[in-house]
Amino acid sequence: MPKILCKCDEIINLGDIPSPNILKVISDEEYDNFSGLIDSEDLYMQMKIIVKCPNCERLHIFWNGFDSAPVIYLIDSDS
Repeated sequence: MPKILCKCDEIINLGDIPSPNILKVISDEEYDNFSGLIDSEDLYMQMKIIVKCPNCERLHIFWNGFDSAPVIYLIDSDS
């Protein structure tokens, strides 16, 4: 079962489909490359993968898919 370990030591399960811990995003520019009827799989493949830790809410963004390490974002404590 796929999972990742967050810096807060939470083990984030990615095995559920759909996963409550995975978000998908696409930039405006990439989205504008699509028009008319589109293949949902083509759109899905262009989206970036974000894993949200259910404990600390860090965002692990896989800009280049799961083959590369994620960039990890933490909520600003001043917010």
